[in-house]
Amino acid sequence: MFKLIGIVVAVIPIVLFLRPFFMGQLKKRSQVKSDFQRQIDYLVWGILFFIGCGVAYAIAKLVFQFSLK
Repeated sequence: MFKLIGIVVAVIPIVLFLRPFFMGQLKKRSQVKSDFQRQIDYLVWGILFFIGCGVAYAIAKLVFQFSLK
């Protein structure tokens, strides 16, 4: 039952995203595509930010470790 709920929860955003493509007008499609691309851009920048924070933390920890010796 939990697997079924997980699958349904994973499919809902896909259905909500694809519905305007098949039922909307051309103008609406380009707006939805533009919004989706903007959200993907924000997601990529967020991931890059967290990777940068992890790298900065690792470098700081390495420098701090060698400065104590």
